[in-house]
Amino acid sequence: MVKKVTENVYLIEHEEAANNVIIIGKKGVVLVDTSLFPEKAKSIAKFVREFTMKNITLVFNTHYHPDHTFGNVVFDVPILAHELTRRKMEQFDSSYFRSLGIEYTEPKLPDVLFEDQFEYEDGLKILFVHGPGHTPDSSYVYIPSESVLITGDTVINDIHPEIVSDSNLNVWMKTLDTMPHAKHVIPGHGDFGSYESIEKMRDYIEKIRKLMNGELNPYELESDPNFINRKHAEMLEWGIKNLMTE
Repeated sequence: MVKKVTENVYLIEHEEAANNVIIIGKKGVVLVDTSLFPEKAKSIAKFVREFTMKNITLVFNTHYHPDHTFGNVVFDVPILAHELTRRKMEQFDSSYFRSLGIEYTEPKLPDVLFEDQFEYEDGLKILFVHGPGHTPDSSYVYIPSESVLITGDTVINDIHPEIVSDSNLNVWMKTLDTMPHAKHVIPGHGDFGSYESIEKMRDYIEKIRKLMNGELNPYELESDPNFINRKHAEMLEWGIKNLMTE
């Protein structure tokens, strides 16, 4: 489903799969994240050409997870990401693909790398910023003129976030605290919202942190709207197990 966020920014939402975002510049289009499947990435490229009459000229990966990067193989354009994203993707092998239940394909690695921040301009200024926590390489996109923030999986709406083995709750909180106060916030999964999405995510991560530190009773989450109103409660259990095995 395609949803208009602003005149130049559109969300391609795939139910609960990773979101894709297109940013329409003066000469071309920036695509944020490429999905898990190359066939889906091809359909996105076709849609962009037909909808905007422009080609995708830059791809950005918010982090290394396959549902955000495996569609890279479709695009013969520069792929931008944090330097750690490339390093993580270099570790992908056939056994990793098998663990995901998909056929091995040579991954296409990012070839334009940054450390802290990268600025791109095509009729509007786009900032790509390292914002770790969900993963060490996680990054987000900020478009000041549109007041749009594209967060990757640092912010998740409607469903429980994925807390993985290399998530760091303390660092995650710092990133949420320093994100720009944008009018429109597009999460890695779920519908777009306002700055309230960041506030809800901050509340969620803070309570998980308190739970892990023994400062919060698990039963308190059973009546918390920020937890019970999210889909896929099994993700919460899985995430806590990941934190306990660190």
